[in-house]
Amino acid sequence: MTGAGARAHVGITCPSDHPVFGVVGDRLVERGHDVTYFDPTVDLDRETLAALSLLVVKQTRPASVRAAIAAEHLGVPTWNSATGVVACVSRLSQLCLLEGVGFAVPAALPTPPAGDYVAKGRYHWQQSPELNGEGDVYEALLAEDPVDHKYYVVHDGATYRTVVLRATSKLWGEKRVLGAVEPVPEHVERITALMARLGMRAMGVDLVHAEDGWYAVDLNPCPSFAGTGLEGALVESIEAWLG
Repeated sequence: MTGAGARAHVGITCPSDHPVFGVVGDRLVERGHDVTYFDPTVDLDRETLAALSLLVVKQTRPASVRAAIAAEHLGVPTWNSATGVVACVSRLSQLCLLEGVGFAVPAALPTPPAGDYVAKGRYHWQQSPELNGEGDVYEALLAEDPVDHKYYVVHDGATYRTVVLRATSKLWGEKRVLGAVEPVPEHVERITALMARLGMRAMGVDLVHAEDGWYAVDLNPCPSFAGTGLEGALVESIEAWLG
């Protein structure tokens, strides 16, 4: 970490015009830091990583995950731990992690179950979940025409900040945000417990309400935070890591 008030060099793996992290980067520059945006699909060499004060993995792709691992090997801090990111990018490990903190999760199957189902790729960066499609992992459909409760959580250096957006599921067409709702405290406690275990500063979890209760159906180790209004909290979070 850098000393308090010191100029830092922050690397972020996403385009500079990202609707949230572009704003975050601009505010970090206004506070006296240097910010470099990296293509998440391109591998970063040791010299580039070693010049950073902090690496922020925003878009998870194989190259950006490798960058996080390499940065930690070099002793370069990562905003979301490389261990945490690696643990969260597999659809199967996501479900295990979520179940481990008390969430009900859908069963992940190697072949389609009877009835309607959701097909997913094995890794976070692969295909979007598809209704009755082809994939590597299959889950029974939990609710007809579901609405996702998208939990966005960030640790701002002092406390966890949470925003929950209701949105129509992309399984049924283009996603539409329906508005913000109050978080369920029990859900937040489970998410923050998982973040603490993995050394994560941010996380997104999608929950669906089925006939028999709540299910956690997706985990994003590097969410976009679009529409949450948490840009200020993200800036504070990154600066808190810088010390």
